[in-house]
Amino acid sequence: MITKIVTQLKTGTIKNVVPYGYGATPTTIPYVVVKRESVMNMQWRWRIIAHMNPGQNITLDDYIFKEVPTLLNKFALTTRLGNTDALDRSDEYSDVVGQSDDGTISMERIFYSPHILF
Repeated sequence: MITKIVTQLKTGTIKNVVPYGYGATPTTIPYVVVKRESVMNMQWRWRIIAHMNPGQNITLDDYIFKEVPTLLNKFALTTRLGNTDALDRSDEYSDVVGQSDDGTISMERIFYSPHILF
């Protein structure tokens, strides 16, 4: 599922999108990291983390609050086990986080999908 979410996000304005833990952090800014997390109620939490240069706060807001929900809300996909899931937007997000190790600022948006194991 993570590769399908990455592919869907790449159709937006930021083409440099990578799954968390699959290799090196991108060096070209802006970029997006997609991270999957398990939560207790049989759901996956999908953390969409956008990184931009300092001073691009408005662009970062527009991406997180407008573009990402348009690309991902109710985005339907089939899992590797053949189950059909859809992402659900939550109202969870982070405010702008100060400079990362690579000098970028970032924001996160959260989506959920069922965590079906059968």
